[in-house]
Amino acid sequence: MATARIFNVQRYSLHDGPGIRTLVFLKGCSLRCEWCSNPEGICPRPQPSYDRQLCVKCRRCLECPEKAVLIDRDRGFVTDMDVCTGCGLCAEHCPTEARTMWGEKKTVPVTDIVKRAARDKAFYDTSGGGITLGGGDPLLQPDAALEILKTSKEQGLNTAIETAGFYEFANLEAVVPYCDCIFIDIKAWDSEKHQRLVQADRDKIKDNIKRLDALLDTMEDKPDWTIRMPLLPEYNFTLEDFRGLAEFLKTLRNAGGFEILPFHNFGSGKYEKLNKFYALRDKPNVKAEEVEEYLQILLDNGLNASILSW
Repeated sequence: MATARIFNVQRYSLHDGPGIRTLVFLKGCSLRCEWCSNPEGICPRPQPSYDRQLCVKCRRCLECPEKAVLIDRDRGFVTDMDVCTGCGLCAEHCPTEARTMWGEKKTVPVTDIVKRAARDKAFYDTSGGGITLGGGDPLLQPDAALEILKTSKEQGLNTAIETAGFYEFANLEAVVPYCDCIFIDIKAWDSEKHQRLVQADRDKIKDNIKRLDALLDTMEDKPDWTIRMPLLPEYNFTLEDFRGLAEFLKTLRNAGGFEILPFHNFGSGKYEKLNKFYALRDKPNVKAEEVEEYLQILLDNGLNASILSW
């Protein structure tokens, strides 16, 4: 039986596929996006979170067997993530839950995940919703993702996956027959900018998108496929970048929709709890009207495009 390393299960999600959905977050991501709103999902193993406001300075966390917890005059009892093994003892010993773990200490059986999601089947049936796998990137746990999707389909659940597309294509190819919806992000179009901002090769993602398009050509019952573009104007995309992207998107035969995701800093507070630096801490949230020029480029190219408002 396959198991998965998850770090959150979010019920009543409304932006991750049609209808009311349960969003299952799987640990691990191959990208390092500077604007990531789920930094706790990047590392594949469990990580301790530290909320200084709840800390009563009992010092029990200093009993860490790896000596990974350090006292910082300005930040409190911080964790050296390079030393931490994710054992979770600091969270177990914390009396105020100032320390909690992001990521289940033990992997969770796929059947348990699907059972948890199926509890809300009545809401899915009335809204057209279902289960969505996100992360992190769920396809970095390909066996678990495949079994969750297959088991969910057997239970009559609508299925969706959100992925960054940076892996061997076989990871994506295996799950496509069990997906009702697929969402893939394009983080930047200029290859040098992409490498700098997310620390990954744009062309590998581009190639996987092209290969997915070709695969869908062979399928009679195709999943709905949406390409999403997180957008902080002039930071990850310029107008000229977007024109180049639109030319590429026009070549895709099977992508049904294109969504612009204006930048938001909703996850900024997580960085401090993970003892991480947030590069975009001074950037304000972007409003839908601020990216209408970008939307118009897609529309002018005949693409079925919209702006996703948070």
